[in-house]
Amino acid sequence: MSEKSSVSSGLQKAFNKYSKFGKTHAQLTDHHGLRIGSAGIQKMMKDCSLIDTKYTSQLLDNDIARVLGKLTISFNETKSIHYPKGTKTFEIKGFKALIDRIAESKGVSHDEILAKINANEGPSLNHVTETTNKEITDRMTNTTHYTGTHKERFDEEGYGKGKEGRLDEIESTGYVQGFKSTNQSSSLTKK
Repeated sequence: MSEKSSVSSGLQKAFNKYSKFGKTHAQLTDHHGLRIGSAGIQKMMKDCSLIDTKYTSQLLDNDIARVLGKLTISFNETKSIHYPKGTKTFEIKGFKALIDRIAESKGVSHDEILAKINANEGPSLNHVTETTNKEITDRMTNTTHYTGTHKERFDEEGYGKGKEGRLDEIESTGYVQGFKSTNQSSSLTKK
C-alpha cells in the first residue's frame, strides 16, 4: 500500500469514527451514507490539537461555511462534488475539500493536517460532564428525610414518580350536584 493511500484510509477511518460518534442506531441507518456535521468536525479538530490560539473554532466555522458554500453554489464540470442547497453536513469527498481549506487557513501542508488526524485514536471523552456524586443523589432522593407532599414525589427505591408525584388527580366518581354519570344520562334519555 502506498503512503498516499494509507493516509487516505486513515482519513476515512477518522471520518467514520467522528461521523458515528454520539449518534443513535436510528440516526446512522436513516441516511444513505455517513455524513459529519460541524459539531463532529469541531470535536475532531480539538482532539487532534488543530485548534489553537491562531486557528480558533470560529475560524474553523468560517472555513466550514466557505467550503459548504462552494459545494452548494452551482454545478461545475471540473468538480465532481455538488451538494444540494441547504446542506449542512459533509460526506468524505467534501470533507477532503474541507481539510484542504483548513491546511490553507493554517498555512501548513495538507499532509501535516492528515498526519495529525491519523495520529488521533478517535473521539475522546475529555471535558465531558462527569457522573454526579452518588452520595448526594442518594441523600436527596431518600424519602425518609422528607415529610408531606415532597415525600410523595419518590417511590421506595428513590426514583422520581414524575407527574404522578406532583399533581393531585381529581377523581370524578361519586355523586355531587350537577354530576352526570354515563349510566344516569343514558337512563334519563330513555324516559
